[in-house]
Order: sequence, then C-alpha cells, then structure tokens
Amino acid sequence: MHAKRVFVLSGVAAMTILGASKLAVGSSPAQAGPLPLSSSSYVLGDALGAYEAFMMSGGPPPDGIPSIDAPQFVSASAARLQPGDMVIGFQHRGEARAYPQRLLVHHEIVNDRVGGLNIAVTYCPLTATAQGFERGTSTLGVSGRLLNSNLVMYDRESGTLFSQINATGLRGKHRGRTLAEVELVWTTWEKWRAAHPETRVLSDRTGHLRNYARDPYGSYNPRQGYYQRAATIFPVMHESKRHHAKEMVVGARTSERSAYFVMAALSRNRLQATENFVAVHDRELDAGYVYLRDPKGPRVTPRTDGRFEVGGRAFRADALPLKRLVAVEAFHFAWHAFYPNSETVR
Repeated sequence: MHAKRVFVLSGVAAMTILGASKLAVGSSPAQAGPLPLSSSSYVLGDALGAYEAFMMSGGPPPDGIPSIDAPQFVSASAARLQPGDMVIGFQHRGEARAYPQRLLVHHEIVNDRVGGLNIAVTYCPLTATAQGFERGTSTLGVSGRLLNSNLVMYDRESGTLFSQINATGLRGKHRGRTLAEVELVWTTWEKWRAAHPETRVLSDRTGHLRNYARDPYGSYNPRQGYYQRAATIFPVMHESKRHHAKEMVVGARTSERSAYFVMAALSRNRLQATENFVAVHDRELDAGYVYLRDPKGPRVTPRTDGRFEVGGRAFRADALPLKRLVAVEAFHFAWHAFYPNSETVR
C-alpha cells in the first residue's frame, strides 16, 4: 500500500466501539441560495432508494461528533506537528490552510472561510476520504449515519442528508442533487509546508475537550491498527478482492462514468490512463490529479523535472491543459462500494 496514505477509523465508529488546492472543475453552483449545488449530478453506482435503504446508524446522534464551527488557526512556525504528520491542505485566492488529521479524526467536519469562500472541510477516517464543499451561508454537520461505511453529513439549513464520497443528497430537500466541491490535498505536513510556507494551521483550541494526541484506531507512523487490516467494521453494498481493502486509490467521477487509479502504481509510473480518464502524480505533494482524457488531443508525457509535457510545453501536474476533475483519494473498498463499475487500469 502507498506508505503515506494511511487513514484512521471514523469518529462515528470510534463512538460506537469506545463511545486543494484549487476550486474543482465543474463545481460552479447552479443557484445562489444558502447551499451551493452543482449544475450537474454525479453518476451513481446504485439507485437513491437503495442508498436510503442501506444507510445505517454509526452510533452517535446528529452532532454527537461535533463539527468545528469557529476554527482558530496558528502560524506554521507555531504548529506542533512532525514532518510526517498527515494534513488536509486547501488553498484559495492566496490563503492556504492545513487541517491536521489528528484533529479531524475527532470532529470530521470543519466549517471555515478561506479566501472569501465559505467551505466545509470533511474527513471520514473509515473510508480515508478528505473532501471539501462550498457551503454558502449554511454549515455541514455529522449526521451520525453511514452509507457504505462512509460519512453521511447534513446541511443544517435544509436538513438534507448528503453522502460524502458521491457528494449527493440522500434524503431531504436536496435529494439527488450534488454539492459544489472544492478539491483538497492529502499530504504530509513537511510537503504541505514546503509548498505553502505561509500556511495557517488549524489549532487544537477547538472549544471541545478531546485528547488530540491519541488516535483511537492506530497510527500513521508507524502504520498499524485499522489502517493495516483488511477487515472493515460496517457492511458495504459492493465488495471487491481486486486490491487490498485498504489500498489507497485516487478516483474521479462525471455525470456519466467514474474511474480510479491505485496510488502506489501512479506514484511509480507518474501517469496512467483508462479509456476516458488520465491521472498524473504530483511529486511535490505526493498527490494524484485526474483529468478527462482526449484521445484526439496531444500526448501527455512525464518529464524528469516532475512536470508533464503536452503539445511541446511543460505543465505542473495540477495544471495540464485538459479538463480537470475533482480527485478523491479513498480506500479501495470504499470507492468500489460506491462505484463498482469504475474504469481502471487493466
């Protein structure tokens, strides 16, 4: 498994057992209401009715896992982080934020404002997914329910339940609608700080009493516990033995289809492609980016300097002259549970 990408068990499950960098392509809101929604919806692996029927309680009630709604930040120099600590990174209009995993495992959602944009940074340790959404004037909370072992959020203004991985309304006013996404980056503190030395870091002064030095399900460094075992705790709708359940993949979806790429292979090869998608590896942040593939377009070729050549010009991994999609890193079992028909490298 890709060594860096080890994720922790969800706070939902914890309470059961114990108690980007850029705005996403195509995420422009279709309305100016309280909660921005995408102008198009993502493809679904199952009918909405099947999703509703399969939703289950993770243990706590709504907001039993408290989101951070008034986040405080410290400078990079004041952050008490080790180089290999995992962070969720986001940058918008010159403002960079780092959200340490060790805090998010206890809260799962941070409602923040970055570069003038209201966003919700969401994290589901059960499925290893860090995803960002525009939130308008609303805030997102942890519903206490799960779908395919994945976080189900709710919009506090409308009460709509949303799946995190497919960003889709499951029940309520916005049922069947897709949230407007922003893309987050999963990386180490060392890599994020090198790329964004001016970053601000989420403070552990959250207003909640938590032992942020303790991860109830294992650790990233060294890797152990839930993140290493193939077993999952909650059932899923579709299972696959193609890869280890906790193998990290990077996936993307459109309104018609989806694809995933194994991160370990992508980092070795730097570029992989399926019939309709192409993925590239960002050496600087150890992240994967996914684009729509243009079979008639110019060839994309990795360069030794970490960039990619397209049509005789060099581009950063996150800025190829192709339509970039929102990339989501996840455990393989989780991606397959939602998108069993995804394209992948054969």
